[in-house]
Amino acid sequence: MTATTLGDLFPDLRNATCGQEKKCKSGNKITRQGTAERLKALYPEIESWHPVFATQAWFRWLSENNMELVEPDGRDERFPEYLVGLIKEKMVEMGSWR
Repeated sequence: MTATTLGDLFPDLRNATCGQEKKCKSGNKITRQGTAERLKALYPEIESWHPVFATQAWFRWLSENNMELVEPDGRDERFPEYLVGLIKEKMVEMGSWR
């Protein structure tokens, strides 16, 4: 049994090239820190968390406390306490809390 490659099936594509080269825009780079990076800098205890999860926890905490939905600018000790309560609540719900 012999192996057939795409080059064998389509020999005219062996010499195919792109029509025009596109130049990359240098303005597409993000120059600011995202919400998750700010949270992880302020709260090193959540450094290993997925960025989306950390951001969702932050905005959920803000909305549950009727606070303005803004990015963090300083450490608030109520946020880690909220996270501990949230984790405990989930563990009790799952039957893992002792």
